[in-house]
Parts: sequence; structure tokens; C-alpha cells
Amino acid sequence: MPQIITVTNQKGGVGKTALAVHIAAYASMAAKKKTLLVDMDGQRNATFITTGEPNGRGKSVLDLWDGDTSLEFQDTRFGDLKILPGHQHVHLVEKQGLKAGQEAMSRLLNIDFDVVVIDTPPAAGVQQLAPLYLGGLLAAPVEPDLLALQGLTSLLKVWREIASQVDLGLSLVINKRVLNSTNQQMVVDAITESGFGQHVLPVHLTNRQIVSNAMKQGMPVWKLDPKDAAAAKWAMACKMILETDGVPTEETVKEG
Repeated sequence: MPQIITVTNQKGGVGKTALAVHIAAYASMAAKKKTLLVDMDGQRNATFITTGEPNGRGKSVLDLWDGDTSLEFQDTRFGDLKILPGHQHVHLVEKQGLKAGQEAMSRLLNIDFDVVVIDTPPAAGVQQLAPLYLGGLLAAPVEPDLLALQGLTSLLKVWREIASQVDLGLSLVINKRVLNSTNQQMVVDAITESGFGQHVLPVHLTNRQIVSNAMKQGMPVWKLDPKDAAAAKWAMACKMILETDGVPTEETVKEG
């Protein structure tokens, strides 16, 4: 059974897709694990970043909902990393309900991969929730501002509920950090001193243009410029996420 890492947040613009792509890239290219990236977001940014194409070549995440269709995966520009491409009409699965979504996602537990990384949309619904019921790890990028905290609060409620039913761990990744911002530091302190502080990754990712440039060029930051300080931080964050013991304790769930 593959290691499942679902990357999500209930606020857009926090670096969700960039984190998902980097985790998958690190697992495949650095950790040498057989890795699949699943693009559940109708915007298909993960598909475009990793393949240079907005659509899959006849394959997409919609195939998960068709039990009679064998799953096929597309090559990427990221070495041996494979992707199950997104689809512009994936939102239509919302009409089929959460149970159907859980059954569709369960097909990912029976594929021949070491790691499956799932990029989800920010809207709470089947596309976001169904992957979480696979268990494994919820990795949430968090931009340290007050508006982003609202999305995080909603997401943590979802995590607490699902983690009481399946083995679902939690990793909060501070992203887009501005080191000299007093307001951001206050938000970071509030998160780390909360009941969820133990789940905050000690490596914080700063707001750097190199990340956007790397995504536009279809490569992880450590390939674009290995000497840049951001390269080592992103690689370390991905390594720590992959090595996270994702199963929460009963006490942790109650504290949340």
C-alpha cells in the first residue's frame, strides 16, 4: 500500500500546488521512490507544471470514478515522476457524493507506487475531502496572515473529524514567510503556541520569487538554483514531510 500525502487548505493562494509538486518531485527524484502525483484541482496547475500541457493525454482523475476503466498514468518533466492528470470538469463528481468519492479514491490504495501525493482544490467538497479518508498525511501550507488563519481553522476542524475515523496525520508548513514582518511573526507564534503547534514543520518557507520561477520552468527549486538558500529549505521540508509519522494519537485529536 502506498504512502498517501494529501496537500490541501481551504484558502487559495497559499502555495498548495507548489508544495504538492515539490513533495512529489523530492520523493521521486531525491528519495528514489516510485511516486504518483494526482491532480484533483480543476485548475490543473499541477498537471501543467509537471507536463507542460493543460490536459492529460486521454487520461485523467475522472477515471477513478469509472471502475471499468483501468488507470493509466502520464510521464512528466520531473524524471520518473508520474501524474494522474487533472480534468476541467472534475467538479462534476461533487454531484455523486462523498461516498462515491471515497470509493473512487480507494483505487489509489491498490496501485504499484511507493508514494501518492494528491493536490486538492481549496473548496471544501468531495474533491478535497474524499482523499483525506484514505488516511496517511494531510500536509497544509499555511501563509502566516489573519485571512489565511480563517481557512486553517476550518481545515483543522475537518482534520479533527476525519482523524477520529481514519489514521490521518497532520503537517502544517509555514509558507510565504516574510522574515522581517512583525505581523507574520505574531501569527506564526499563535500557531506554534496553539494545540496544533506540535504539527508545525520547523522549517519555514520564505516568500521567494525563485519558487514561482521554478514552477514556470517545470522544475523544483533545487534544480533551478541549487545554491539558493530556498533550495535547501524546500528540499528539507519535503524530506521531513515524507518522513513524518502521520498517525495522530487520541490525545492529539482531542486537543484540537
